[in-house]
Amino acid sequence: MTGSPGIQYDARHITGETRVQIALATTILSNWNYPRPLFSAIPSFEERAPFLLWTRLSGFDGIDIADSWMDWHSMSEDDLHTLRDQLDDVGLACCALNPYRCIVVKHPDAARNEEKLFRSVEVASLLGATYLNLALSLPFPARMTDRERADRQTTLARGEDYSDADFEATAEKLRRLADRAATRNVHLSIELHDDGMTDRSEFALRLDRMVDRPNVGVNPDLQNGFRVPYPTEDWREALLAMAPRTNFWHVKSCTRRFVPETGRYQSSRASLIDGDIDYRWALTKLHEHDFDGWISIESGGGDSLHTIEEDHNYLRSLIREWLPLMRL
Repeated sequence: MTGSPGIQYDARHITGETRVQIALATTILSNWNYPRPLFSAIPSFEERAPFLLWTRLSGFDGIDIADSWMDWHSMSEDDLHTLRDQLDDVGLACCALNPYRCIVVKHPDAARNEEKLFRSVEVASLLGATYLNLALSLPFPARMTDRERADRQTTLARGEDYSDADFEATAEKLRRLADRAATRNVHLSIELHDDGMTDRSEFALRLDRMVDRPNVGVNPDLQNGFRVPYPTEDWREALLAMAPRTNFWHVKSCTRRFVPETGRYQSSRASLIDGDIDYRWALTKLHEHDFDGWISIESGGGDSLHTIEEDHNYLRSLIREWLPLMRL
């Protein structure tokens, strides 16, 4: 095949190996526990079985387990070993644990959240998970009315709400957590997450620098930073800033528009293809910074499994067919 004048392309060379793997984020399965409340359900072996088999048959390499779907904090060691065996039997890795919104300062649940994170390190080790995701945000209650949810959007916490002392206290706690995690071969990933102290890339990176541990990096969850109702950084700027320190990546998307009547932004969930965030561009930029870790898809809404399957196929095509072209 001939490209530009004087350049010969051999299709056999438009290939390449990558260690990038794709996980299904079980945040999208949380509604399947209904009417059991979030954060306290433990799906049984039989309840998990069809989801795990479907995930593997759909081409995913692993799962990213959220405690909104499975309360691993209260599971026994025997139950956790059973879960790991079940994952092994279908050929899925547990790539990460994702404890829900665990701010560790300036909140009534701060001490409890810190305990949850240390427990999560132990569980990650038992399940063979490489990463523990850190969403340092304010927790929602397990059940909220539409009115309560709407009101919450007007009082979202932001990075500038936290003092230097708050950041130092958080960094000190995360250093201890990272040191414990290192003994279990677990890495921490500080997530870009709204409604907390890392709602913009500068704050996630500041905390990463302050923690200063080799097993700590960042997770540029772009939709989290983009979906907020107030003006914020461009998602491209966030990605470029965080790319060199990225060790784990949550992906999902949305559309966002300014509402003149309210002076605020309104966002709605969308697929990776249809949302405002260009994931071909984002993946390319991470690839340029040698990212070759786990990507966890958090797409949802409606039939979440249908949505996430389509987004998996899209992302897989980028990895197989687009990224090799970047090596020419």
